[in-house]
Amino acid sequence: MVSTKALPIRCRALASSLVSLLALLLILLASAGAAFAHAQLVASDPADGAVLAVAPEEIVLTFSEPVDPLVFRLSDPTGRVEMLPTAGSASGSDATRLVMKLPSGLVPGTHSLSWRVTSADGHPIGGGLLFSVGKASARAPNGVSVADPVTSAGLWASRLLAMTGLVIGVGGAGWAALLFRQRYPHEQTGSVGFPFVALSLWIGIAATPVWIAFQGFDALGEAATGWVSAEVWSAGLTGTAYGRAALVGAAAMVLALVSLRVRHLRLRLWLAGFAFVLAGFATGMAGHAATAPPRFATVPAITLHMLAAMAWIGGLLPLWEALRASKQPSATRDPASAALLLFSRLIPFVLAVLITSGLLLCIVQVQTLSNLLATAYGRVLLAKLAIVALLVLLAAANRFLWTRPAAGGSPRALRSLRRSILVEVVLGTLVLAVLGLWRFTPPPRALAFSAPSVQERQVEQQGLMATLSITPAHTGPVRVSLRDLMFNGQPVDPLSITVELDNPANGIGPFTREARRSEGGALQADGFVLPVAGVWTVRATVLVDDFTSVTMTSRFDIAAP
Repeated sequence: MVSTKALPIRCRALASSLVSLLALLLILLASAGAAFAHAQLVASDPADGAVLAVAPEEIVLTFSEPVDPLVFRLSDPTGRVEMLPTAGSASGSDATRLVMKLPSGLVPGTHSLSWRVTSADGHPIGGGLLFSVGKASARAPNGVSVADPVTSAGLWASRLLAMTGLVIGVGGAGWAALLFRQRYPHEQTGSVGFPFVALSLWIGIAATPVWIAFQGFDALGEAATGWVSAEVWSAGLTGTAYGRAALVGAAAMVLALVSLRVRHLRLRLWLAGFAFVLAGFATGMAGHAATAPPRFATVPAITLHMLAAMAWIGGLLPLWEALRASKQPSATRDPASAALLLFSRLIPFVLAVLITSGLLLCIVQVQTLSNLLATAYGRVLLAKLAIVALLVLLAAANRFLWTRPAAGGSPRALRSLRRSILVEVVLGTLVLAVLGLWRFTPPPRALAFSAPSVQERQVEQQGLMATLSITPAHTGPVRVSLRDLMFNGQPVDPLSITVELDNPANGIGPFTREARRSEGGALQADGFVLPVAGVWTVRATVLVDDFTSVTMTSRFDIAAP
């Protein structure tokens, strides 16, 4: 094994080369483009809920940031669905306007468009709009596709397996190259640690195409059933940045796997080191933090955060294997003792990088302390921090209670250290599982950046149609407005309207107000104060006449200010 004193001398040229390569990759990532949040539909032509005398020839969607088109489905009043191609869009930083050519001869009634696009951070987003030709139908078609639970579960599970391969597998291969001898005789290193590292790499590699396939299903808004079509593979690979990041991550895992089989020390170090850098580069290619401003700070932060996690969690299995194979450690003679002391000396610096980069990302993404509890993203972050706190406590116990006694030959300390390391591996995997939930929870920074001042929904219930809106669409005082009320296709002047708002996820509400006509004639319900961001449910009970009452329900995504 390479001694702790000789290691820096032998690896100086390698470390210098890898640091230079990492710096170059970070510069390329940080300068790849402007920083954006989640895209938001800001305008459409025709407008949502519009009633047109003549069928339009095209639909124009304008977004708050550049997007890539994925799929557009048009449903007519009879329920027939037709896929629409994009007739034209700008490119690069100007690709905020998408144009869809409509088929000729649209039948009278209400039509719905369901759309899916990819925002700059790689996440697919979708929505829908309604427009009517001639007059509105008594029952409008559904305009928005609902997320498939199988697809969501598959995305989470396959990502977890792929990330386990990167963090535990690639990180473990790097530590194996640093800590162990040029050759791997079973009598000296045992047979458990490397098989476990190799197994995590094989699982990560196998999970990558599954992750890409589920990403394709999610991008197209399709249910994950049946055979994976060429369109799904194409959408998963090229429709989002996650497909490209997954391929780079898979390449890193393959290199790490090869490094475990190479006996030449210098080549093994090069392969493991390059895989290590490549895995960090893959992390900076997609995701919320990868596009957060300022990119010159956030891209290096997310990359260094990933590298630090790999250096910490990835080193646990090789270290555990060294201690398992050691029967009577000795600080001066036993290879396991030298491995233990080297790991113990390096981990404080690794933790410093992990905490510093994580704190920067937290400030950028969460913005205010109230968002930790008020948003789903913040609650996931709190769960992650709780698990990381346990990991840090275990690491401190390992360093200050058991490392020196174990290196000095204490069997009891050695057993305690091995058990603690296994618990750290389990907790580290749990952190990766919790972080997978961020795929479905945009950060407060993105919500605040992309949230429009007004959110509108076209609602139809029991023959009553209306446009509901919330102004402004963020926490604090808000106003609920209703317009374009039509009952059975005819304009209606209701006797009264009662509006309720509640947030079931947080157990808040309902709050009730009566809608009144403003000076301009609009129906408005004032006096609502929304304390937290998230999904709020609006229920408007409309008394059409003395004998007819209809309750319309819709949900609104409320951002933090």
